[in-house]
Amino acid sequence: MPAIFPVAAAIAVALFEKAFQDTVVKAVEDGKGKGLKSRLRLVVRALVSAHYYRPRLNRVLETEEERLGSEADDSAFHANLLQLLRDHKKEIAMPASLLTERGFMPILRAVVDLGLGSGASPRSTEHRAIRAVSGYLLYRSRWWERRPVGKEKSDSKS
Repeated sequence: MPAIFPVAAAIAVALFEKAFQDTVVKAVEDGKGKGLKSRLRLVVRALVSAHYYRPRLNRVLETEEERLGSEADDSAFHANLLQLLRDHKKEIAMPASLLTERGFMPILRAVVDLGLGSGASPRSTEHRAIRAVSGYLLYRSRWWERRPVGKEKSDSKS
């Protein structure tokens, strides 16, 4: 693969990020008023479509993004994802917070990249991505709420 000049690479990465973010933001906005699962499906479908449309270009640009780092202004992107979580805060197990939002997209991107790299179909990748993000947002884990020894509730009735 020919070397990309740093300035040209930075421009390419910024353009890729902008197009990617616009696609996801549009999916979030198109889903307003719908249920959480429908909205997640729209976001996942948008992400899968963006990655599968031009897979080689996507891989090159993501490699350059990792190498160069990201300098794009992504505040509107993150604000839209956070608003999606806040709109459905009663439906998700995780708090509708910046930390939850910042974990959401890397999970989706990792599953989509894995599907793309392994040759999985877009539909199969969508299903896996929905499961992954649903597990992250909807699974209520109580591992941090361990009770002190001797304080467990008794199964016997008094």
